[in-house]
Amino acid sequence: MEITKITAALEITSDYAKFAVGYSLTGAPVLLYFAKKPIKAFMKDGEMVNAKAITDVLASFLKLDDEALRLKINASEVSIVIPPLGFEVYQNNKTTNVVGEEAIIHTIDIGNVMSLVKKEPVPNGNVIVDIVPDAFVLENGKMYANPPIGEKSDSLTIEAKVHTLPDHILYAYRKAAEDAGFRVDRTCVATYCASQLISCLKNLPASYLYVDMGAHITAVSLVGNSSPFGSLFFLKGGDDLTQDIADAFGIPFEEAEKLKLNCGYDLRETKYQSPLATSVGEDGKSTPYFQKDLNSVIEDFFESYDGFLNNAIQTILNKQPANPALLTLPILVSGGASKLNGLEALIASVVGKRPLTRFVPPVLGARDPGATNLLGLIVAEGSYHGTLEDNYHGVSTLSRDKQ
Repeated sequence: MEITKITAALEITSDYAKFAVGYSLTGAPVLLYFAKKPIKAFMKDGEMVNAKAITDVLASFLKLDDEALRLKINASEVSIVIPPLGFEVYQNNKTTNVVGEEAIIHTIDIGNVMSLVKKEPVPNGNVIVDIVPDAFVLENGKMYANPPIGEKSDSLTIEAKVHTLPDHILYAYRKAAEDAGFRVDRTCVATYCASQLISCLKNLPASYLYVDMGAHITAVSLVGNSSPFGSLFFLKGGDDLTQDIADAFGIPFEEAEKLKLNCGYDLRETKYQSPLATSVGEDGKSTPYFQKDLNSVIEDFFESYDGFLNNAIQTILNKQPANPALLTLPILVSGGASKLNGLEALIASVVGKRPLTRFVPPVLGARDPGATNLLGLIVAEGSYHGTLEDNYHGVSTLSRDKQ
């Protein structure tokens, strides 16, 4: 059994700051610690509206002392999950001459070929978040998934996918972690993290459409051979549905959230139904609300949600070369909002005849779709055994002077 280094990982979503510590064991994640703290009031549409408050929450993860678990953590170094807001992927293949006299590949050669990739102009004004090698190719054509340290070749070629995001997105998330006292080891886009977790499970496909349903953001991505090819997002998620329920029933948001999670969309008919909620109007009269009323609110929400979802899927597919296989790609759904009871029926018009899977991480201590990205980052961190950490993981620490 092969255990890789222990990784501390952070994720900032629309509703929670999440922190996990774990390692990869023979390619699968092992979770040592997982916690999340609410930050809903400090976020809007994936952007931080109160960075100082978020930084304070992140700082609370620096030193953890859990007596119940007999666990003490001092996580000064962390890797970060970045949301796929404006996420773009492009292919880049570069070749360098091996510098050693005997043409033996060393770490410096890996760094040199990575530098060539980094120096290439990034399309659409984005910045590099991560460089993910598909293969390292020797002069004789032999290909390696991992850095071919010690192999003999006069040249070394890398075939890589370059993950990019808008500058302000990457800057904000890195800065929040750094201001909290962390040293950022690596940054990874959430879509890539999820694909790495899914790839280590043999019963799931390697190519699919991935739908990450968050609190206020839904991201739709095309994944081919366990690697993201493109992603789009729209501003609609689980908390928006909760707010619709709260407004329709005249009840607090927290009560509406419980109704959504406990009851969801349920078309079963029974002879007697007790009220799910009751509101009192200005005239003092009580109005009861039943499952059929909840169903109606959920149906109204998904009438527009399905339109956004279908448009995102079609837009992503239309950007790819014509391929009949794209029309039958399975759909994997994850994220906190994917826990809604009856989801399959609600998005059936978009799914059509495609196979649909609700993905829940089969990991002890984190059987929650909201933990998917952090677990995937732990898997990704265990993939390269540290040989490329300083050469290609993430970008250098960003800074910005006030004008």
